[in-house]
Amino acid sequence: MSTALQAQRREADRALAARDARIPGLNWVLDDGLLSELLGESVRITRTRYKPHTSALVAFRRAGDGAGSYGWASTTAPEHAGKLQRRADSSRKRGGGIRLLQPDDLHADVLVAVGPIDEDWPLRPNLGWLRDHGLGRLGALPAAGRFLEPPVSVLRYNPERRLVIRVPSATLPVVVKTAAHAGEAAAGRRLRQRLASHGIPVLPELADPECAAHGISASPDWGHGDLSCGDNDPAAYRAGQALAALHGMDAEASTDPTADVEDLVRQLAATRSMITCLLPGLEAPVTRLTGRLLASLGAGDPHGPRHVLVHGDFSADQVLVDGPAIRIIDFDRARTSDPARDLGSFAAVEDIADAAGAVPVAGGRQTAQLIDGYREAGGHVSQARVEAWAAFRLFLNSVDPFRNRASDWPAETDWHIRRALELIA
Repeated sequence: MSTALQAQRREADRALAARDARIPGLNWVLDDGLLSELLGESVRITRTRYKPHTSALVAFRRAGDGAGSYGWASTTAPEHAGKLQRRADSSRKRGGGIRLLQPDDLHADVLVAVGPIDEDWPLRPNLGWLRDHGLGRLGALPAAGRFLEPPVSVLRYNPERRLVIRVPSATLPVVVKTAAHAGEAAAGRRLRQRLASHGIPVLPELADPECAAHGISASPDWGHGDLSCGDNDPAAYRAGQALAALHGMDAEASTDPTADVEDLVRQLAATRSMITCLLPGLEAPVTRLTGRLLASLGAGDPHGPRHVLVHGDFSADQVLVDGPAIRIIDFDRARTSDPARDLGSFAAVEDIADAAGAVPVAGGRQTAQLIDGYREAGGHVSQARVEAWAAFRLFLNSVDPFRNRASDWPAETDWHIRRALELIA
């Protein structure tokens, strides 16, 4: 990151911390330099979860490989500091690694809790079961050293939510996801089995019901990257065909468009609240965008598109590729909704990946190939609906530059809002 961008991000973070005096330690977990100073080692913050006036939780990374290079840090409003203290006390009694740090000697109520992945409080029980029982059930070979260390590699870590790792086995490596909530793994296991039975190209589920009961799902490592890694027209076309087949499946239960609209309203309200908290200057365009999205997508028209099973988070990085062959992954947000939702989601993420080249219509070359394959396989969708759902995904993702610690998150967030308004003008 350039010095100028560092300064811009630091200024925006400090302005946010100044507005939220309810969390006096906020700036210490937003700034790489301050957190490094507090820990006495160089770290880079990779993920932020912020609850205004309540708490902030971040994942950070040191140099190196394996879970040992990752950690988390959390700070809260003073009235919630007792929870941090109790967790640190419990960890110390077990010989765990949670530390409670006080960055400001003058203010005893400013506390930052820091710990390793295996002391992530909501994930800890399921990670412990994975260590003691799960890896063997999955045919994975134990790590040569400490649990989660090389040759095990961390693919994604979302603190207090989920951890995705790659573990060697006697044949292909195994990709293992551990979620804090067991219901996520159990529901995902049932859905993937159903999708496979309908010929949808998904990866086989290696986790048995006992693994799923402990929040664990797994599949063999497959392919050579995903669609986001470069142009692959045949794979994008096949992804469109597979998406049409997914949308053509019978829903297991009756769909309720009213419930879908209510959920959409909740998501729009939550995103609007967060963006105006992070960047108060965007209140006017965010209010305008929310109104347009509600008018376009929240009307609840009984004659509108038939609701079908959708992926719910569809994008190029959810499509693994091996030449023209594909596998669709990560059905955690599957639901019943407008089929254009998946296509618009894909288009929005392609726009985000190439913000400088965004054209008047949503998406680019891959989206065009996807829609061609979708229509060839019998899918029906209008460009207007695709662009409305693309605007929705852009709006929801407008929080991501802050969460993912983008080098210039205020400017990137502003771009998301402006692009969404262009698409739903």
